[in-house]
Amino acid sequence: MSGEKRKISEEAEQERVAAQKRKEEYLQRISKLETFAEEKVSECKASELLTEEVSADCKWLLSRAVPLISERIVKSHELANYMFELGQAAYNSERKDGYSEGRAVAANNEKDYRFELYKEDCGVVYAAKRRDYEFVEFGIVKVVDKLSRRANAVEVLKKALGDEIHGTGGVGPSHQD
Repeated sequence: MSGEKRKISEEAEQERVAAQKRKEEYLQRISKLETFAEEKVSECKASELLTEEVSADCKWLLSRAVPLISERIVKSHELANYMFELGQAAYNSERKDGYSEGRAVAANNEKDYRFELYKEDCGVVYAAKRRDYEFVEFGIVKVVDKLSRRANAVEVLKKALGDEIHGTGGVGPSHQD
C-alpha cells in the first residue's frame, strides 16, 4: 500500500505542477491580452485626437484660410498691376471708364477720332491681356504652396496669414499659439 500511496502522491504532485503551469500560462496570456487591449485603446484615442485635429484644420482652412488667401489675391500688387495695364490704353485715350469703355466703342464700331489707335488695337490688347492674366503669379499662392509641404503646415499658414487668434481652440499642435 505504501508504494501505491507514493504512486498516487506522485501523480497528484505531477497534476498539481501541471495545473500550476497551466495557470501561469493562462495568467501570461491574460496579461498579454490586457497589454494588447491597452495598446489598442491608446491607438484609438490617438486616432480620435488626430481625427479631431485634422477636422479642425480642415474647417479652419475652409472657413478662414480660403477667404484670407482670396483677400490677399484681390489686394495683391500683381492683380493691381495687371488691372492698371489692362486699362492703360483707354486711360491714355481720355476714356474715363477705362478699358471697358474703349472696348465698347470698338465693338460698336463707333467713330471717335481721339480713339482710333485704341480702337484698332482693342481686340489685340484685350486678347494679350487675357493671355497674360493666365500667367499672373500671386506671391501669396507661392507662399501657401511652399508652406503646404511642411509638417506643421496649418500652424505656419495661420501665422503667415495673421490668423492665429481665430484659429485657436482646437486640439493638436496646429491649434496652439
